[in-house]
Amino acid sequence: MQITEQELALLNFYRASELHGGLVLGHLAQWARDPYLLERLTRHSAEEVMHAQLWTDTIVAVGGRPRPVRRTYQTRYARELGAVGSVFQVLALTQVFERRVYRHFLEHERRPGTHPLVRATLRRMVDEEKDHLNWVKDWLHDHALRRGLELRAVLAPYIALDERVYRALTVEYGYGLGPGAGRVA
Repeated sequence: MQITEQELALLNFYRASELHGGLVLGHLAQWARDPYLLERLTRHSAEEVMHAQLWTDTIVAVGGRPRPVRRTYQTRYARELGAVGSVFQVLALTQVFERRVYRHFLEHERRPGTHPLVRATLRRMVDEEKDHLNWVKDWLHDHALRRGLELRAVLAPYIALDERVYRALTVEYGYGLGPGAGRVA
């Protein structure tokens, strides 16, 4: 089965964004003092970097070449948001992003004409993203309660940002899920 240049570009975007996310979380882990948070951030970071490697392997297996991508999902967030100043903010944005990735990967997996090797990688990613969604959501919920914050209100601006970034990506890559895909349950 052939894979299009457009889909290869998308896979390279996935690869670069997974790597970027892993590096961001790894950097955050360097500053964590809480043992639970340190363990979860380290594991999450390692899994994101491994996802980048899986995308690299998949790209090569379908006959493509890994290519540098400078404008990742995270750089697009940063361009609009600026510096994020706290662990809570980074994890709130991570939750919104992971939710988007989960839904987008499910949709891509179900898309007619998806190469079987790409479909297998997407399935693995979806399975592993569930843990990321769960631990981050639980951590955010606990910390929002301690701070007297309503989690949905905290996430709302990040969801709006994600909607804008995702809409722009659907134009650039010609593929997406449409409005509301980043909503957090």
